[in-house]
Amino acid sequence: MSNINYKNALVTGATSGIGLETAIRLSESGIHVIAAGRRKEKLLELKNKISCDIIEIDIRDQDKIYSEFGKLDIDILINNAGVGRGFAPIFQAEPEDINTTTETNITSFLHLLRAVVPGMVKRKKGHIINIGSIAGLYPVSSSVYGGSKGAVHMINQNLRVELSGTGVRATEICPGRVNTEFFDVAFSDNPDKKKQMTSGLNLLEQEDVADAIMFAINSPWRMNVSMIELTPTEQVPGGSIIKKVE
Repeated sequence: MSNINYKNALVTGATSGIGLETAIRLSESGIHVIAAGRRKEKLLELKNKISCDIIEIDIRDQDKIYSEFGKLDIDILINNAGVGRGFAPIFQAEPEDINTTTETNITSFLHLLRAVVPGMVKRKKGHIINIGSIAGLYPVSSSVYGGSKGAVHMINQNLRVELSGTGVRATEICPGRVNTEFFDVAFSDNPDKKKQMTSGLNLLEQEDVADAIMFAINSPWRMNVSMIELTPTEQVPGGSIIKKVE
């Protein structure tokens, strides 16, 4: 584990995927984990697997964010909770998907930082891991989801400036396609789109992203890993699409 004396970690979205794997890794490294998520039965399963505290919460509940997390001494924040609704073009997007995505991926994301970071600054110790996405760095034909993750990218960049001189580190992890429940939720009403997004290449596994997170945390205090971009070998972001108006 890092030579920094980190003791406690809060992991949001800890019931599956990247959050679940990271919670397990942190616990195995001797960090006390507070696991937060919506599904109580999944949290209880995790509690049976590792020694942790659990908090059942819909991350969009801002009052509960402050009442539950604002009182905790958190050394590591894994700001992971997010949703992938809103992959349709903006001119076809459902208003509900716009609200769900922006409230979860941006608004609640910011409130979580507001609740937890003051304690880190006061103690002059902490590490914030913000889970972004390749979709926040490159155009992916998704104004809603991509825009929300683009906001995460700029939040992390500004956070680095704001935290200068506090001893608190901030890292953005930007994965490409990962073999998790993400696509089940994102395309619950469009199985063909889910198949398109998950077929034809070897996806990253949640362990791969957890490896990147632990690398950033375990880095010596003098080094802040500002951003890690990781994609499946067969996924190359970027490029351009040219279509004639018909």
